[in-house]
Amino acid sequence: MMSGIKKRRAVVVTFGDRQLDGQSVEEGIQAWQPGTTRESALLTDLGCYEDLTVRRHLTSSAIHKAGFDWLCYWLIQRVGERVGALAWFDTYSPPGWAERFNRDAFFDTDPRIDFACRFDWPLAWDLQTLFGQHTSRVGAAAAKRFVAGAVQVGAQSGVTFGLQTERPFEHAIVTLSSAQPDRRWITDATIGEAYAIGVSLHSFIEPRIDQLLPDWQISVPTDVQRSMLRCVSQGLSNREIAEQMSMSVHTVAYHLRQLEKRFDALNRVQLAYIAGRILDD
Repeated sequence: MMSGIKKRRAVVVTFGDRQLDGQSVEEGIQAWQPGTTRESALLTDLGCYEDLTVRRHLTSSAIHKAGFDWLCYWLIQRVGERVGALAWFDTYSPPGWAERFNRDAFFDTDPRIDFACRFDWPLAWDLQTLFGQHTSRVGAAAAKRFVAGAVQVGAQSGVTFGLQTERPFEHAIVTLSSAQPDRRWITDATIGEAYAIGVSLHSFIEPRIDQLLPDWQISVPTDVQRSMLRCVSQGLSNREIAEQMSMSVHTVAYHLRQLEKRFDALNRVQLAYIAGRILDD
């Protein structure tokens, strides 16, 4: 069964190869043909073999052949800069890393998360340069704990990138890592291999995961707040919202403060953006 990790800031579940067996895939979701792209060969192999041992051997061989020791695949729900929920495919992750990551709230520390959610290109990193570039974003103590944990599990350098999903506020993040202490060994070819492996796994996993995860669709608890979000997405002022909804300006302001807090929005512009995504406007 899928295991739940003790909640702290984010709701985290882990799953592995066994949870992917027997999951239905919509017709046409995998339109890959052998040899058409670099990533399709591994993807096609994964789809051909039902034996878990064979699938794990194929994937592990690809990871090690590319020069990496571990692979972490996440599907995360992220609103603003806050990770609300995360599903962690841990078959190829360092043992115990998922539990440590959540226990020590590394979701608030790891700058690779923000990078992968914002940019479309891979990040080649090592621990020294990773935090040297982001000293203003994380505290020194938190960064020191993260580095100590990563060194302990043998994840000192690697490649991280994000991939698109179909769901609002959801991001797929892939990290391939190595125990080598700096990133000088990572070439353009290495990055290409990492990307090919990550895309293959993502294309194999994502269509099979819907029935395994809790419902992450962000919901607005009341009709009043849903109507208010629609007004915000249309650019109405507090007074205009109050007139349209027949309530006081103070009541409108209260609801908007609650909505900003709920969705971790820093200002009205961010709340309007989130409202548009939620309401599919």
